[in-house]
Amino acid sequence: MWLRRKKPKWGLILMGGGARGLAHIGVLDVFTQNNLIPDLIVGTSMGAIVGGLYAYGLTPAELKKIANQFSFPDYLLPLPFSRMIRTRPRTLLDFLLIDTYKTRLMKKMGLNQPDKIEMVFEKIVGEINIEELPLPFACNAVDLLGGQEIIFTQGKLAKAIRASMSLPFIFEPVSWNGHLLVDGGILNNAPIQAARQLGATKTLLVDIHRPLQKLSRENITNIFQLLQRLMETMSHHLSLGKIQEADYILRIDVPYDSLDFSRTSSIITTGEMAARENLDRIKKFLHL
Repeated sequence: MWLRRKKPKWGLILMGGGARGLAHIGVLDVFTQNNLIPDLIVGTSMGAIVGGLYAYGLTPAELKKIANQFSFPDYLLPLPFSRMIRTRPRTLLDFLLIDTYKTRLMKKMGLNQPDKIEMVFEKIVGEINIEELPLPFACNAVDLLGGQEIIFTQGKLAKAIRASMSLPFIFEPVSWNGHLLVDGGILNNAPIQAARQLGATKTLLVDIHRPLQKLSRENITNIFQLLQRLMETMSHHLSLGKIQEADYILRIDVPYDSLDFSRTSSIITTGEMAARENLDRIKKFLHL
């Protein structure tokens, strides 16, 4: 009796990287146009946002619209914030980042207060649970209380992606089931093993990490810049080994800062170009 071989599953892993993660939209656009639909998606931080919304059923065109449609008039920051963040917010995420950052500096954490960022996600996906998504999805976060990585494979999608993108000192941690959760990229910005645990036999990682460059002393003049540099350094060295665990790495060089949301279209286009340039190799890898 012949045994039927199971069809291989390929998992798409989307790294975090703030604004640079918008390149994932461009990659998904090219993949969708060429019928390269992953069997499952795993994401971290911005990768969790883009991957989660795609798994929910939003098209790349709809993701582009969401990324571009929110804009604000010039917004003058009160001192001392104008000295620390020199660019004016042009998108919803940028506005929320600065607004939340001010709150964190001025007030005690209000873990029982309504979360405006989570509410934005709820307006898009409603109350849907991860296990109800048409495309299998997972994302990660870090529990500060237990000091370990948490993998979301079930529960409210909006809550999960909000937890995964909770960059410390910028966004407030998420309180969930006795955990205090922050950005998954702090410990694991390339959750490849999570994709394999979901059943992926092949893993394709979209690598948007920015190689760590030496800074001059003048680039670190306040506590915000100090903490940002500290997290960048830790994340960089932790990611190097994780990235190499992927079966295929689609490297995308996005030459913008993770907090610069003023170049949305350019970043998305960068992702599209990288996917098109590597399309034949990707198809060969997937045997398509």
